[in-house]
Amino acid sequence: MQNNLLKIIATIFISFIFLYLIYLLINKPAQTYFPEINVISKNDLIKWSPDKKNVLIEYSDFQCPACKNFHDFLQEFESSSSANFPITKKVTLIFRHFPLQIHSASMDAAYAAEAAALQGRFWEMDDQLFGKQDIWSTSTNPRQNFINMASEIKLDIEKFKSDMDSKVVKNKVQADLASGNKAEINSTPTFFLNGNKIELTTLDEFKKLLLK
Repeated sequence: MQNNLLKIIATIFISFIFLYLIYLLINKPAQTYFPEINVISKNDLIKWSPDKKNVLIEYSDFQCPACKNFHDFLQEFESSSSANFPITKKVTLIFRHFPLQIHSASMDAAYAAEAAALQGRFWEMDDQLFGKQDIWSTSTNPRQNFINMASEIKLDIEKFKSDMDSKVVKNKVQADLASGNKAEINSTPTFFLNGNKIELTTLDEFKKLLLK
């Protein structure tokens, strides 16, 4: 009788511990600070301020409509007549690839952008890819669209085609993906300011955060 009682108590105790561990797991605060994200490499794609005191890192997908909207939004900052132009003087912007599996051509678009980067034309290709997103994202031959864009920005086409398939380009995109996965990214665009993940609410709040 006593042994049965001890078994019941032990079972209840173990069940309690198990349920408590599940509770802790479910209610664990989401991590928002990722210092390793803020480590800048020589291969990172950088523009705006060269000071690197305030670092804004964007993980983006060229086939993502929301990413295109943010590209257009951030591009507006670069006009000297823009009220937001001061942001480009105090913030260093870094672009990293995070092509989502749900977008069939986004990985190849990332390769195209990196191939352009090897000729010093990443940001020009960035503008082309987002500016013509509705064309190549529905094309039966997006690679040809990328080649056409490369021609428009006056790249060496044979080198561009070769680089798109190169290990250097593919490894760079995979490295960006790996760093994004470590930071638990599951959607695009995702931004980090000095290693802190930004929870996007409104565009005005986003601008205010960058102007602080």
